[in-house]
Order: sequence, then structure tokens, then C-alpha cells
Amino acid sequence: MRVIVDTNIIVSGLISPTGPPGKIVDALLQGFLVPVMSPATLAELEAVLMRPRLRTLFERVGIEATELLTEFRELAEIIEPNPTDIPVRDENDRIFLALAATRPPVEFLITGDRDFEQGHYADVPVISPSLFVKTILS
Repeated sequence: MRVIVDTNIIVSGLISPTGPPGKIVDALLQGFLVPVMSPATLAELEAVLMRPRLRTLFERVGIEATELLTEFRELAEIIEPNPTDIPVRDENDRIFLALAATRPPVEFLITGDRDFEQGHYADVPVISPSLFVKTILS
């Protein structure tokens, strides 16, 4: 299943691996889910994972950020989406909407970000991590 996973879900899942975001990260790393990413979303993930404060948290739980990024580059379907004019409250989230507008469409956009106000973007359903785990991964 091809999915877009918001950066905040990946980070949350790494910090707290037992909750819904952690289960989603596990499914990504085990190949049950294919993360669809663009160079921009991959760059955002890298920038966030390399923040000193987060690196300290990751080191405490035994995660090496550079190894994780390498793994995501290998697992992800990396595409170069076309720009989109889909309305969004936070312009920083436009990189995820551009992925949602690509064809063939992904199955879900998984996020806990309330800036994604609509239930669908470009016919891709937006779903919370807890609902995704409860209804899709179970």
C-alpha cells in the first residue's frame, strides 16, 4: 500500500514506538507500507531528524538518524510531483499536497496535523495515525 506519511508521524513513531505512529513506522520499515516521498519531503525529514535536540532523543532509544535516512531512501518511492494550487492553511504542508495530487494516487495521507482541514486532497483521504492503525493495519 502506497501512503504519504507526514514527517511528524515518523518522528513521533521513532520517539514513542509503541503508539500508533510507532506502528506505522514499523510497517514502513518492514515493507508493509510504501512511503511515497518527494525530494522536498525527504529533505524535510532529514532536516528534522538532524536537529540536535531530536538526535539526542533518538540516541537514547538507539536510533541512528543517518542510518534511518538511508533506509527511508531505499524503501521510499521517490517522485518529483508537479506543483499544486490546492488550498492549504500552512504553506509548509504544500509538499505533501503535491504528492497527493500525483498519479497514480496514493491510498492515504497519514497525518495528525490539524492544518489539513479537509478529509480528502486530490481524492486522497486524510487519516489520523490512530484511525489508520485501527482500521487499516489491524
